[in-house]
Amino acid sequence: MRARLHFHKPKLVFFAIYTLVFLILSQLALYVMPLIISLIIAVVMKPLYDYFRRKFAFRSTFAATVITVFIFGIALAIVGFLLYLILLQAVKLFETYGYLVEDYVNSPELFNNLRDALMSGNLLGTVTDIASTLFRVVPLVIIFVVITFSLTVFFLHRLTSLRDAILDRVGESRREILSKVFSNAYLLVRRFIRSYMVLYVITFIEAAFIFYLTGVEYPLPFAFITAVADILPILGPGTVYLPFAVIFILQKNYLAGITILVFFLLTAILRQIMEPKIVSDSVKVHPLIVMTGIYLSIAAMNLWLLFYVVLLFLLYKVLSVSGVFDSSKPTE
Repeated sequence: MRARLHFHKPKLVFFAIYTLVFLILSQLALYVMPLIISLIIAVVMKPLYDYFRRKFAFRSTFAATVITVFIFGIALAIVGFLLYLILLQAVKLFETYGYLVEDYVNSPELFNNLRDALMSGNLLGTVTDIASTLFRVVPLVIIFVVITFSLTVFFLHRLTSLRDAILDRVGESRREILSKVFSNAYLLVRRFIRSYMVLYVITFIEAAFIFYLTGVEYPLPFAFITAVADILPILGPGTVYLPFAVIFILQKNYLAGITILVFFLLTAILRQIMEPKIVSDSVKVHPLIVMTGIYLSIAAMNLWLLFYVVLLFLLYKVLSVSGVFDSSKPTE
């Protein structure tokens, strides 16, 4: 019994340390998010960085800056494009149902509601809360982007040297194992991201088909918005499908509205079947593990549970393949 406990001790230590670190990072998510995002971008874009340096003989800092500007430029362009499409659709919706707003503005009910709100102080409190939130959020978002950008450049420029510095500080006996951990983690992250990119491409194709079928204007751009919304937990593409279904029903186009609702339910069910399979095949983790993480996050309405379960088994996979847990088998 003691031999078996000794055999599993490294795994128990890993589980305890991982849980403790995850709990700490989840509580400090707002503060460490720029670090995590920039590190992931640097790891994924490292091959492109190396290609630029070899092909064009760019200096390290210049290559890192060019790639980071390229990535952030694409991200900002996508956000701007999505906001433009949302605004365009909102204007068209207002043109269709603007008479409802005009009737409400001209009605005595609006004056009575404003008067009651002013008398109770709720209106002033609401306006103050909105203003204070904007004054706090806007600078925070700008600083977040600047810090993430700077850290991405730094990691792209120093990723290899940081890896070598860590390897140089460990003993010779642990250097080979730690080098395997870095290599396997790097490959696993790339495979994991690639598997989800496949899922988002599938979401885009499905959304483009249903939007074209139901007569939605600009089906491809809105299909792209749906694919981006697929990143969101729990509801995902429903953030796009459901408003369109409601709009069609309000326009008395019941066939299109019901078609989108049925298609959304079918794709949601199909996604729960495909996601564990695609992700597990890519990172070589059992589909039941991924399915368990998805189920726990949905049941608890907590995205952190999904991250906890999936990352736990991904890290365990990396350490196991790298030989960290290798030991003599326990004796009876």
